[in-house]
Amino acid sequence: MSDASSTETPKRKRAAKAASSAADKTAKTARSAAKAASSAARDQAAKVEATTSHWREQASEYAEQAKVTACNAATSAKNTTGDALHGLSKLIAETAETVDSKLGPQYGDYARKAAETVAGAAQSLDEKDVNQLTAEARDFVRKSPAVAIGAAAIVGFVLMRMMRGSSSDDA
Repeated sequence: MSDASSTETPKRKRAAKAASSAADKTAKTARSAAKAASSAARDQAAKVEATTSHWREQASEYAEQAKVTACNAATSAKNTTGDALHGLSKLIAETAETVDSKLGPQYGDYARKAAETVAGAAQSLDEKDVNQLTAEARDFVRKSPAVAIGAAAIVGFVLMRMMRGSSSDDA
């Protein structure tokens, strides 16, 4: 028995060595595959990050353009409204004399006070920039939301009636 075991021992050692060598090769191959997969994943993540960064930059640019456009439109609307209020003030002031002669001086004084109030509102509007007006509107809505909602409803109703009236005239 000892002869047989001594002859099989080198075979077992060779088989164990071969198995160990195969395991080492498999481990090296697995490590290599893992490194390649990790590298591919990092490359993909870098591409995704670059794309995301590009999209963020574009969104930021569009947001900035929209902000500038909205600010320009608001400034133009503010200037147009100020001019309209100045014109209305002059019209009311000119009409005050006619009101004096037809209805009496008391009603003419009401018209003059209304003209002064409208002129003051126009001057106040001219002196402020869009950001100040926005902040004041925000504060007003916070302090009295019911009045703001009521005013918005009235303005909406008036605009609807104006649009309906202009569409009836067109037809």
